[in-house]
Amino acid sequence: MGMRFFHCVADCVDAIFPVRCVLCGSLVSKSPWWPAPLCTSCEKTLECIGGLRCERCGRPLISEQGLCAQCKNEQYILMHILPVFAYKGNAARLVQCYKIEERASLAKYFSLRLAEMVPLFAETSSDIAIVPVPPRPEKIWAGKFDQVGILANYLSRYGYRIWKGLVRRKGGAEQKTLARADRLKNAYQSYMLRAGSMDIPEKALLLDDVCTTGSTLDACAEILAGKGTTILGAIVLAAD
Repeated sequence: MGMRFFHCVADCVDAIFPVRCVLCGSLVSKSPWWPAPLCTSCEKTLECIGGLRCERCGRPLISEQGLCAQCKNEQYILMHILPVFAYKGNAARLVQCYKIEERASLAKYFSLRLAEMVPLFAETSSDIAIVPVPPRPEKIWAGKFDQVGILANYLSRYGYRIWKGLVRRKGGAEQKTLARADRLKNAYQSYMLRAGSMDIPEKALLLDDVCTTGSTLDACAEILAGKGTTILGAIVLAAD
């Protein structure tokens, strides 16, 4: 009775307020991620990263083996980042709709794809805590939404523990405005443990939306590793 009632209500809402795909504008039919505004046809065009990947950053390998040229030349704490998509084409457009246009309803689709990645790091949900990269305080004060935090909230519906014990310091430049060397420096100065943080996880899987240099994730990993946490890796929507 409960599920029949839910589907009846959903059908009524869909009839009155039909959901349209953010990529092509067509009506969105029922899908595992409904009511996220993405049709099944456009979902098939999203470019996932297949074939050989860099063991650290997850980007496609061209001629290298194991690590890409960039990761071979740097030292990192975080050694396994797994992106769902390559940041190009319709995948990039969809991520931009979520991040920039704040289409929060897309989180249901993205969390479904991210949840498929988690078992690659841990056999059971009790083995880990998912730790989202925290937003800039100024962003939240301005009324913007925390896109990574929302993804984490959706992932909790799959039974995963979410730990939001990291915060970003006030001030500082946005990572996307900086050159690579400056991103690395800025990231390591930007994050810290939340005051009074308790129950620091024994094992953590970091979560972010887009990975460019990986410096943000590495800075967060360093903080947790300094408290004795084993960093299993990170899952991200896309690698740019």
